[in-house]
Amino acid sequence: MKHLPKEYKDIYNQFSQKIDPSRIYTEPLETFAFGTDASFYRLVPKIVVKADNAEEVSYILSECNRASIPVTFRAAGTSLSGQAITDSVLVVAGNAWKKHKVLDNGDKIRLQPGVIGAHANNILRPYLRKIGPDPASINSAMIGGIAANNASGMCCGTAQNSYQTVDSMKVILKDGTLLDTGDADSRKEFEKSHGNLLEELKQLSQDVKNNKALSERITHKFKMKNTTGYSLNALVDFDDPFDILEHIMIGSEGTLGFIAEITYRTVEEHQHKASALITFPSIEDACRAVIRLKSEPVQAVELMDRVSLRSMENADGVPVYLKDLSENASSLLVQTASNDKEKLDLQIEQIKKSIKDIPIEIPIEFTDKPSEYAKLWKVRKGLFPTVGAMRETGTSVIIEDVCFPVPELAEAIPALQALFSNYGYDEAVIFGHALEGNVHFVFSQDFDDKKELERYKAFMDDLAKLVVDRFDGALKAEHGTGRNMAPFVEKEWGSEAYEMMKRLKAIFDPNDLLNPGVILNNDPELHLKNLKPMPAAHETIDMCTECGFCEPACVSHDLTLSPRQRITVYREMMRLKETGEKPEVLASMEKAYDYQSLDTCATDGLCGIACPLDINTGEFVKDLRSQKNTPTQKKVASAMAPRMATITSATKFALNTSNLFHSMLGSKTMDSIAGGLRKISGNRVPKWNKYLPKAAPKVKPEKYTVKDTKPDKVVYFPSCINQTMGLPKGQEENVPLTTKVKQLIHKSGYEIIYPKNLSSHCCGMPFSSKGFKEQGKEISDRLEQALYEASDGGRYPIVCDMSSCQLTMVENMEPRLKVYGPVEFTLKYLAPKLDFQPTDEPISVFAVCSAKKLGMESKLEELAKLCAKSVVVPETNCCGFAGDRGFSHPELVEHGLRHLNEQIPKEVKNGYCTNRTCEIGLSTHSDITYSSILYLVDQVTTAKKKPVKAQ
Repeated sequence: MKHLPKEYKDIYNQFSQKIDPSRIYTEPLETFAFGTDASFYRLVPKIVVKADNAEEVSYILSECNRASIPVTFRAAGTSLSGQAITDSVLVVAGNAWKKHKVLDNGDKIRLQPGVIGAHANNILRPYLRKIGPDPASINSAMIGGIAANNASGMCCGTAQNSYQTVDSMKVILKDGTLLDTGDADSRKEFEKSHGNLLEELKQLSQDVKNNKALSERITHKFKMKNTTGYSLNALVDFDDPFDILEHIMIGSEGTLGFIAEITYRTVEEHQHKASALITFPSIEDACRAVIRLKSEPVQAVELMDRVSLRSMENADGVPVYLKDLSENASSLLVQTASNDKEKLDLQIEQIKKSIKDIPIEIPIEFTDKPSEYAKLWKVRKGLFPTVGAMRETGTSVIIEDVCFPVPELAEAIPALQALFSNYGYDEAVIFGHALEGNVHFVFSQDFDDKKELERYKAFMDDLAKLVVDRFDGALKAEHGTGRNMAPFVEKEWGSEAYEMMKRLKAIFDPNDLLNPGVILNNDPELHLKNLKPMPAAHETIDMCTECGFCEPACVSHDLTLSPRQRITVYREMMRLKETGEKPEVLASMEKAYDYQSLDTCATDGLCGIACPLDINTGEFVKDLRSQKNTPTQKKVASAMAPRMATITSATKFALNTSNLFHSMLGSKTMDSIAGGLRKISGNRVPKWNKYLPKAAPKVKPEKYTVKDTKPDKVVYFPSCINQTMGLPKGQEENVPLTTKVKQLIHKSGYEIIYPKNLSSHCCGMPFSSKGFKEQGKEISDRLEQALYEASDGGRYPIVCDMSSCQLTMVENMEPRLKVYGPVEFTLKYLAPKLDFQPTDEPISVFAVCSAKKLGMESKLEELAKLCAKSVVVPETNCCGFAGDRGFSHPELVEHGLRHLNEQIPKEVKNGYCTNRTCEIGLSTHSDITYSSILYLVDQVTTAKKKPVKAQ
């Protein structure tokens, strides 16, 4: 904190009086990490505060108001226009703000700002409802940002955005006052304390209404998608000042107050959907079709120009005919929906009929199969990442969205294409929500070169002329004004409307302390300042656009760093090394980076699934760990790799010793002693818990031979973990998993072949995850050879009893070896030969991260439903155990499973997953015992009297 200016030291001390100092950040790594968002701007806050509740936000605002210190709010930080960054105080309202409540049988939902949009829809799914806004970032964007930016999306349009569907909200003003617009008592109190503010709002509204030309202009502008400036339509649409206030907060980007809670009126989620990719010979033909489709029963109409289609033609799973389209072809991705299948079919015919006289390149074919229309939507959703991946290292990805009147699309889009051509942005792709005239475009830009910056400046000036002067459109349709379009707000709206916006800002924030510089700004070159450097840092991460889509999938997010933060901090460290500037900042970052990034990354790779560019930050972290491994450590790893049997024996001895003391001392005393030893050792001694098992008995391979003519054989490779770990003290089950798997396979009529030298094999993951790549590959190759021999060159299926080991084997080994995990093997090979009698006892299942990466999440639920009549599936990511990291860094598991217990009903007594170490963490942080799903399969099945051949 010593580097802070005096006024910020003072405000830090004030915050610390009522907020836990562990949630107030001032160190360079932390402030830099939280200071990034998805835009191409960069400001570093002086203080970051993770506020836990409305009372803390009220306190922060009142203290900053008193001290005249600016405050900015952020939730997920997926904003694209620079509205979630600051060089002052940043208040983060994320993971502590997850409360929600379904109202009126799903017709309404009350949400705190930290709820992710997709999670809100998951909550509403049983009611066949959803929230109206559906931004492309809905899987990571949080409600606070969705409302504050009035985000919309592909199906939302202007009828179902936050402005149109807000029912009430709790808002905190700059002086710390909290108003609940849905509570009569709160409104009465507010009238007493802030009567002047309400009167000023009423007067402003009246002044706008008295200006007929202006009010008509406002109404006209908001018939199209428009997030440029403030929601002036609230001044025209409402008379009650509370209604005006409530709606003016939508799209205000944190410049008028903090939205602490919002209640939405929900919209219908149709059960039947169908999509078609309709391709036209020209963009003009596609736009003519859009005008027709505007009045048809369509839910979404997404436009893609030829450049965008060409950028996706080589992607996996997309239609092959994309490569053969004509030079000027353009496509519309059309979706229609209904709750009635017959009605859906009628709608499809109606849509086809409406555009039958417009030329097309390929016959129109709608599909209502989710697996098929998902491929079509992959074309649309892959556009932004595809361009991002194609850019030169060191450049930024620019994504903008404008809106044209729909009848003028056929003229406007070719004009936009010509503008790109004039400025040499030949790789730019154009796509968007054509039904609303909302057009997105994406291109790459080098901000380090002065000439390139001048090119961008001139382009933006001409873009404003094209959109505003020629077509009277909107410069921001749904991404919010932010910093990028703040210099152009007056140009779009005119001086009268702009003056009303300034009056509005003055009513709520006369001293310009709430997110200053955003929406309203007198600097005509603001959009060219504080640009984010994107230096080359590491080939694995160089293409990262810092969008933040990875963060909800990361177990360490909000404990230490997220994948995005690991990348952005590393980039900055590499930049500081290159330039030599701020050596004290670099030293501070480097010192903190090991724990914040390398030590607490689970390396589970779920971030890679969520990433639009498939960037696996776990692989990046493994590489950094490898670089940090000393020669001595590498020698030790090399010595251990060929001696897995010895390591297994030593670990078994340790487990039995621990189990002996546990039996003698009891759980409470054992926990106290072990905790003391861990503390004395500086956390070098692994964390003990009562679910730590005793050693497993040695696996005794059977004597079936590979060349035996009997066909029903499987190769079973018991993971080294399950060869080592037996059952914990007090568990009802008395058979170790390796024996249980053997019994289950025999019950299904199969003979088992074990690889030779069983106890000496390992998949290699314990080494590779710690950065010992060569050693991990050495033992992986040795196991592959043993499995090749055991399976007769891939003739027999191979089953491994842990998903994480299966994933490692699948990734490392030749595809000729068919390696299955517990779930897929059971469904494909065992289930056809077993009769299931599902238990009445409700159960919980947890898909571990490796099962998710293998695509087994839904398969696990399918298997569980064969075994039990009631199945609970908690909404979680990785448990955080990460191999053995749960022993060395138990805080990662505690953080990853902090919401597990509240999601499991009390009547559930048993849980199941597919990873032994994960079971330890899951059992520790819930009130139930977790074990392998194979125990449950064995419990509820009997062998069929007449076994059928496996599928």
